[in-house]
Amino acid sequence: MSGDPARAGRGRTAAVPDGFYQPPPTVELPEDGGAPVVRFTGEDGRECVFRFEELPLEGLHRDFAHALGARIGPGGGRRTQRAATSHWQSVKRFFLLLDQLPAPPGCVEELRVRHLQRYLMTRRQTCSEKSARKNLQDLLLLMRALPAQDRLDSQVADFVGQRGHGVDAQQVGQPGYSDREFQAIMAAARSDVVAIRDRIAAGEALLQQFLHRPGSLSVADRGQGARLEAMARTGRVQVDFRGLAVGEFPAACYEQARQLFVVAEDLTPLLVYAAGLTGRNPETLKELPSKHRLVEDRAVAVTLTKRRRGKANSRTSVHWSVDADPARQLRTAGSFYLLLHRIMARSRAFSGTAAVWSIWAGNGHGAVRNASTGGHTGPFDAELARKLHLGHWAQQHGLAGDDGAPLQMKLTRIKKTVEARTAKQVGGHLPSARLTNTAETSFAHYLRGDPFITEWAAEVLTEAITDAEQHARAVVLRLGGADAGTVTEDVRQRAAAGELDTLAAACADIEHGPDGGRCRESFLACFGCPNEADPDQEDGRGPHGQAGRRTSTVRTADEHGGDVLRPLSARGPVHYRVGRRGPDRGDHRRRTARPRGRASPGRRGCRHCD
Repeated sequence: MSGDPARAGRGRTAAVPDGFYQPPPTVELPEDGGAPVVRFTGEDGRECVFRFEELPLEGLHRDFAHALGARIGPGGGRRTQRAATSHWQSVKRFFLLLDQLPAPPGCVEELRVRHLQRYLMTRRQTCSEKSARKNLQDLLLLMRALPAQDRLDSQVADFVGQRGHGVDAQQVGQPGYSDREFQAIMAAARSDVVAIRDRIAAGEALLQQFLHRPGSLSVADRGQGARLEAMARTGRVQVDFRGLAVGEFPAACYEQARQLFVVAEDLTPLLVYAAGLTGRNPETLKELPSKHRLVEDRAVAVTLTKRRRGKANSRTSVHWSVDADPARQLRTAGSFYLLLHRIMARSRAFSGTAAVWSIWAGNGHGAVRNASTGGHTGPFDAELARKLHLGHWAQQHGLAGDDGAPLQMKLTRIKKTVEARTAKQVGGHLPSARLTNTAETSFAHYLRGDPFITEWAAEVLTEAITDAEQHARAVVLRLGGADAGTVTEDVRQRAAAGELDTLAAACADIEHGPDGGRCRESFLACFGCPNEADPDQEDGRGPHGQAGRRTSTVRTADEHGGDVLRPLSARGPVHYRVGRRGPDRGDHRRRTARPRGRASPGRRGCRHCD
């Protein structure tokens, strides 16, 4: 039986507390008039406490504490630790800025628009424009949640309610990596992952040899094997400190721990390779669970978490394929997940984390924080915003961008790159290309502003337009029932000028259809009619030697400026060309009431209009 708490489902009720339940307050206001305290408990189980006693301007404390509690509380819009901390940092920076003014406001009634504008200008000095506007947006969201909004100055209330001060949702972000850059990143990460796997495998092999065949080892290896056995049993690093200076002890502990456990510096290549292999968000990968299910040794089923989808849709189950060939262990997402699960299994047994990630961090402050677990911890249990030093890792491998400058490493850019590469592989079909989002979200946030996707799409459109042009130039007219001699020169000239065009082709004699009498068939029947255009001849001549008419030159996709392509032989409004009634014409056939034997002027072969 699993030790997890019971979950609600069909036939099972949700767990509820006994008796009357009163949830703990989000905002605590001391009775003695002290500074308020805001407690946050996220949907991911992470907790943090924000104390206003650290901030100046006591007259603003209670109002902003209520606003912060409303934003990060159970009914608020910020339900992760990272988002709640971001809101708190916005409050902290705003208060410190106001405190530096010659006449700082003492209450919310004294806040003015210039204070908010000064906050934006100050943030621009230390961060990018996008980050500065994001900080202002967080502050404005807090001010919208202030109690008794009528106390705010009228101009401040108008400014807070206006749109356009924060980050533009349609603003194009940083694009993904090029194919060359992505291949270089994955090659560097793969080499590090292989080194980590081989290093721990060598330590495990020595440990097993010591346990089963100690007599086959040398004296030094037996001593190392004994230390590894103690480490595997207790989780605490065992080091032979003889001959080492005191300052060399931490490095010796770190090197010994690497023989059986994953350490902090291993997280960077493992996460980079996981992002490139799975195409998942960094937050989802950091919360990758250790609980999984093998499906006939051919796939692994894992429940992933994505907080930004909302509480109801925050979890989804995926099935990653598993390759039985050990040589292809790093080729599939399922095999790589099982590798992560195996190399961190020993550390996970001591840290007790539910995530697949578990490292030894028993040096320095980690020795104190993780003393009860022998230095083992879940690196992302306390918070997801752990520094991975991606820039340092890229510099160690000499990664450079296409412009020759040092490569700017971001896991989110790897996610965008995978989205773009997948879209290319399926020919741009977004429902098939989407990995973790809807087709609309994939296009708006990952593909729309990517320069590599734009260039690729332009090439595809240009090839399609060129092919359509060549196809159109090969069109010939099969006139006169396959008897070229019966076609007069006047009919040929009118057909070449487009005067005889229907939706699908050109019709030389609508009054004498293939079945006799005036043609009453649908436009779709034109493709099988001897009077329609024949696209099968590439030399511009029909099966009976008739010369085809040439179409106008077609420009490339870049020259079209991204406009939607229109049919080359389009005539009149769209609802005329597709045989549908217009939006303001009502029932066209009933209103016009023309006899079926008469054709309307300018319409050929349309039974919807005749």
